[in-house]
Amino acid sequence: MKSTSWKKDYVVVMHSDYDNTWSVKTIPLTLKQAVQFVYAKRWNLALDKGTVRIVTLAESATLPTGETA
Repeated sequence: MKSTSWKKDYVVVMHSDYDNTWSVKTIPLTLKQAVQFVYAKRWNLALDKGTVRIVTLAESATLPTGETA
């Protein structure tokens, strides 16, 4: 069985109430690195409130970002 713990397919995103968009705050990380990043930045309260989320790359592509094409 192949391990998936080394796959860097998670990012940390933060919600902006001003324009109701999500912005990506990190490069692709493993899940453990993403959790450590959130706690190092002391965003754990924001994580509980839902303004900061750890999502997969596929899910982050579906979030509204505020960039116009």
